[in-house]
Amino acid sequence: MLGNAVRHTTLVKAKNGMLSIRVTCENDSVKTLHSLYDPEAEARSMVDTFRFNGKGVLVVLGLGLGYHVTELTRCYPEAKIIVVEKSNEIYKNAVSYGLVHDKKHEVLQGLTHGEVISKIAEIQMRSGFVPVTVFPLPSAVSAFPSFYDPILTSLKNTESVKLWDRLRYRKFKTETLAVLMIDSGYFLLTEAEKALRSNGHKVEKVQVHKSDEGDKVISGLIETIVKCKPDFLLTVNHLGLDEEGRISDFLKSIEMPVASWYVDSPNLIVKAFNKNVSPYMALFMWDRSYIHDMKSMGFETVEYLPLATDEKVFRPFNNKKHKKKLSRYACDISFVGNSMVEPVEKWMEKVNVHVRPVVDRVCSEMVRSGSIMEMLSDDDRKVIHGLSEQEKMDFEAAVIWKATQHYRLGCIDTIRNRGLRIYGDNQWKSLLHDNAEIYPSVNYYKELPYLFNATRINFNATSMQMKEAVNQRVFDVPACGSFLITDDQQSLHDLFEHGREVITYRDKEEIPGLVEFYLDNPSARDRVSQRARDRVLKEHTYKHRIERVIKTLRGTFS
Repeated sequence: MLGNAVRHTTLVKAKNGMLSIRVTCENDSVKTLHSLYDPEAEARSMVDTFRFNGKGVLVVLGLGLGYHVTELTRCYPEAKIIVVEKSNEIYKNAVSYGLVHDKKHEVLQGLTHGEVISKIAEIQMRSGFVPVTVFPLPSAVSAFPSFYDPILTSLKNTESVKLWDRLRYRKFKTETLAVLMIDSGYFLLTEAEKALRSNGHKVEKVQVHKSDEGDKVISGLIETIVKCKPDFLLTVNHLGLDEEGRISDFLKSIEMPVASWYVDSPNLIVKAFNKNVSPYMALFMWDRSYIHDMKSMGFETVEYLPLATDEKVFRPFNNKKHKKKLSRYACDISFVGNSMVEPVEKWMEKVNVHVRPVVDRVCSEMVRSGSIMEMLSDDDRKVIHGLSEQEKMDFEAAVIWKATQHYRLGCIDTIRNRGLRIYGDNQWKSLLHDNAEIYPSVNYYKELPYLFNATRINFNATSMQMKEAVNQRVFDVPACGSFLITDDQQSLHDLFEHGREVITYRDKEEIPGLVEFYLDNPSARDRVSQRARDRVLKEHTYKHRIERVIKTLRGTFS
């Protein structure tokens, strides 16, 4: 609390019957804070001459009885209004008089001027680092200049006001772009960064961890944006953006285009968090089937963007230098994938005990093309109906991962006695109790290319969260010049020539026959593999995907 508190205040009646307030100033003189003729008319006149675009944070210095605050609220309903008042006594009079009641008013009272500046900066950050505009009540400022003048000077000269202009600038002015990546450690970011750099673009990264508060993330973004002036920001699966939408609001406020490339179900990530919807947010879906859901949420720019490969990592190894490593992985047929035991347990724990039987029933009947909610019986629908949006997301996730586990087990079971090697987590042993060949997980960048090269048939069973899409294996295996058998996902027919560049099964009963045929016909395998590799190098590298992202953003936001 301040030592020089207001010593005396008196309510006085103006000529029109309204109240004004008389105070003893810090120099012992007496001043009336509002007109003694018509306080409301005076407030309207002051606000009429005030120049403000109505956006951002409006700091009002001096409360009085709040006539000017009421008028400012009426004229600028979108502004975040902060009122700074020195005196608790003045504040109590204003509240009693009934003019300070709007929820948008945040009153800072009884603080030092340094504490006031810190609090305003915190509120500004919380609001997305929007610009600050100051409205001083002249009578209050002149009555207590030692309190209000330092605040007024700090706000007028603060870097945050100047910084606003440095954060907003024209994007996509040149062919070579600067891109800011939110680096959460997710696998796809490495490929995207390499593709951007190989295409001649500049990349800056902001490290973001799951535990980071929104203010910390925004602070890191501000520092990097000022330094490198990116044309857009790139993230994967909305990683680095908070559920409350504070970071999205900040990026929207500075008109920063954001590209979020989804390679997992957006319904399990962003559907319950609509505060992240922004006209400056472009979503790229690796699976077309989710485009409608995201547009229904309010996202304006939503496009299909399948996965791809890094052709420098996934390439043929056929010389003596790699012979030893290749021999380690040589086998007839291999499958690389998670047993889904831990994900299933994790999501089932989140699901209400009364809902778990519904998960079991639905996952056993799940098909890719249908909506989970549409597969529910009338009785099950009643159980799910009362759940919150978050609980419905947890239910859907549990169904997807358990259905994926059932599906993979069913496919693998058809060829497990044909020399199949499974590379994945140790939990496979709890699902496959006999002599199945279980090997440890392999590093994506250092070991998987060798495995793909050394295996005669690479087998793939796509996760059930992909209704139409394909996973990376569909591109990585052919990039190695190797052979793949995969399930017949709808998007495959747009990406490869069916039967010539990709071999698929529609039903698990087809798998053993395909495996036997292509093990017995290496020349047929080689022909398919070579045609698939030619297609991948021509159309399906991460360079191709990044070019598509930039073309979309340039056309939308330049």
